[in-house]
Amino acid sequence: MPLKVGVIGCGFQGRLHVDCLTKISDVEVIAIVDTNTDRLNELGNDFNINSRYHDYREFLEDCRCDLVTICTMPVFHSEMTIAALENGAHVLCEKPLAMNAQEGKEMVLAAKKAGKILAVGYNMRFTPNALLISDFIEKGKLGKPIKTRAWANASQIPWWGEHYRREISGGGALAATAVHFLDLALHFSGFPKPISVSASSTSLFPRKRGGTIPKGVSPNLYTSEDLISAHIRFDNGFWLDLEGSWIDNQPSVDGQPSWDYSLDSIGETGQVRFDPLSIRTEDNGEIIDVLSKDTLSDVSFPPSVAALILDVIQAVRDGRQPKVTGEEALAVQIIVDAIYESAKTFKEVRM
Repeated sequence: MPLKVGVIGCGFQGRLHVDCLTKISDVEVIAIVDTNTDRLNELGNDFNINSRYHDYREFLEDCRCDLVTICTMPVFHSEMTIAALENGAHVLCEKPLAMNAQEGKEMVLAAKKAGKILAVGYNMRFTPNALLISDFIEKGKLGKPIKTRAWANASQIPWWGEHYRREISGGGALAATAVHFLDLALHFSGFPKPISVSASSTSLFPRKRGGTIPKGVSPNLYTSEDLISAHIRFDNGFWLDLEGSWIDNQPSVDGQPSWDYSLDSIGETGQVRFDPLSIRTEDNGEIIDVLSKDTLSDVSFPPSVAALILDVIQAVRDGRQPKVTGEEALAVQIIVDAIYESAKTFKEVRM
């Protein structure tokens, strides 16, 4: 019997989910959901999906799915995830987990109560670069994690989604973008326990990038931060510096917005960089490049989403936990909340 999947949200990420799912054997996308009729029908027509819904509640009443993937803005993540879990489905929810940690806790508890999987879309872990780094770390060659600097700096505001509206996105340059690299940094360091956060943030729009706003979008809707930084301490002595920006004055590439997304992690014996990929250690003071010269640096986005989705499908089939769990996503969300609290109050937040 094919695994039956429903997809809620037919925007860029929902389309990518459907495309990935239809390429997995013995998986059938039986229904899609979106409040936007044009978007719903376009996706349904492109992939020959006839069951289309405007209301996710009606979808859950009509359809019995093995898995529901949620590709909406974060304001809907909690209610949709809990409803799908209570309806008997496993859930893959896109990042960030929720609007705040309290909602995230309720989602994790609902998954435990239902005995179902709650996976979260931190797909950067599945890039070839991240997999090579993870293998290096798992072999103990990085040594004890000491310090990581992670950043996600873009020259353009992501107007393709309403990430600029904090009341529905949960946040901007952090919650919508840099959170991927917060998760990756925690994953590489083994998810140590945070003890304090100190952060600053601001919104420079429309002083910067004001001329990029799409026609028909009111600048008054822009309520998210577009520049943020944080220093996070952990109970094992590890620390993390995190940066996020949508207004970096980086040169464009072939007329397209530029992105500088990466992290650099220092351990007691090794050091890794996400992109461009670098893995180095030392022997008696001599720095050694672990990678061969022909190793490609690969952080391709769509293939990493496909790999994450495949892992979730296999987890459902095998009755195991996915590689990105709700509990880990909740640990990320707790830190996100603390970063925003520190930036708001101009004070260090003790965890």
